Amino acid sequence: MILNEVLDIINQKYPEYIQYDWDNSGLNIGDEDSEIKKIMLTLEITEKVIDEAIENKVDLIISHHPFLFSKINKINKKDIKGNLIYKLISNSISVYCMHTSYDLAADGLNDYLLKLLGISSDYTLEEVSSNENYQNGETYGLGRVASLEKSMDVREFILELKSKLNIDNVRYVGRLDKNIKTIAIVTGSGADFFEKAKKLDIDLLITGDMKYHQAMDALEMDMNVVDCGHYGTEHIFADSIITFLEDSLEDIEITISKNIVDPFMDL
Repeated sequence: MILNEVLDIINQKYPEYIQYDWDNSGLNIGDEDSEIKKIMLTLEITEKVIDEAIENKVDLIISHHPFLFSKINKINKKDIKGNLIYKLISNSISVYCMHTSYDLAADGLNDYLLKLLGISSDYTLEEVSSNENYQNGETYGLGRVASLEKSMDVREFILELKSKLNIDNVRYVGRLDKNIKTIAIVTGSGADFFEKAKKLDIDLLITGDMKYHQAMDALEMDMNVVDCGHYGTEHIFADSIITFLEDSLEDIEITISKNIVDPFMDL
């Protein structure tokens, strides 16, 4: 199967056109006519991930975060990014990124986290104007709101959340004696949504990258927030997409990188 055929299949379910204007989801590096026999999935494209791909003769890396995001004015092999670009191209490795095109779509990262928790989505936290080409004009958007089967102690819920995400620590803003019934999830960096969650009478927001002043404001307005970290809510990307790819792409081997790591350490 050639790369263009692979991308067509992915775009049928997770179309690039629904991504935010500032994003760079899609083919970042590659030859659309190249033969794809092996794909590797990762959260981030780092030198270790690229070296792993080279060693394992991978043809295509699919990442969540865009490899090319900030504007590049020159490609110098002596620069960190330039060296990685050289490595990828010289080893005929294509790069495809599924960032907000995956976050916003149905059955994307937010829905997968709900699935891990055994909960179904009630509605989208922030809808984006529907595109008539997207699943017969259905709406799509960022974040999910869901109701628990029964009210639950927040401590108990956080323990379950940490277990499902396989993380040791979270940061919490709010009351620990709170019982929760409704939750909102925005994977990655979604702390900006705490005010909207409060207006919607949502009991708990689950996200990452909350800043100090946002946390203070949330505390003042009695809004409960669990900050699992950016990595904490998104390292599940590869697990969330692999089944779809295995079912959709025949005769292509799909693996998950062994170098998906959190850049932060707890000391």
